[in-house]
Amino acid sequence: KGAQPQQSKAASQQKQMPAPQPAPITAAEQFALLTQKSAPETERSAEASQAQSAYRRLKERTHIAGNITNHGISAVNALGTPLGRYQKIVADSIGSRWYTYVKQRGDLINIGTLRLRFVVDRSGQVKDLKIIENSSNEAFANVCVQSVLEAHLPPIPEDVANTLPPDGLEIDGLGFIIFPNG
Repeated sequence: KGAQPQQSKAASQQKQMPAPQPAPITAAEQFALLTQKSAPETERSAEASQAQSAYRRLKERTHIAGNITNHGISAVNALGTPLGRYQKIVADSIGSRWYTYVKQRGDLINIGTLRLRFVVDRSGQVKDLKIIENSSNEAFANVCVQSVLEAHLPPIPEDVANTLPPDGLEIDGLGFIIFPNG
């Protein structure tokens, strides 16, 4: 058969020997490894703190988006929360004025939709009232604006005011809809 390569005695002993096990690490050594920062991480955290100083938190706005209409039953999508109860008071107060004015001036008003944006400050006063959309006529716009401005709104309760921005409660897109045969 010829000469066959034979394994040396040292090579066969190496295969049979188990690999050396690392010595167990104490709890203190594990903690040190977990809390130790490498040099690049330290540099990155310094850069991150500089970047964070220019960061401005997103201003979270709380607002009402709903409709008041002369068609169907009145309803507000209010939750059983202090904010929801206050939003219902706002919508009911504006709506009661609106229904009165629509009935008084119905012969001047065309069918259509109007959307308003405004802020109710902490004292209950309406500020920054703007018409965002009007598909009806000027008489309808006047009725809607007058309904909001003349609504008797109570001051925002303290527990609600603390959750709102300093300006107060923003009501964005409050809609008024007039249907034919109202």
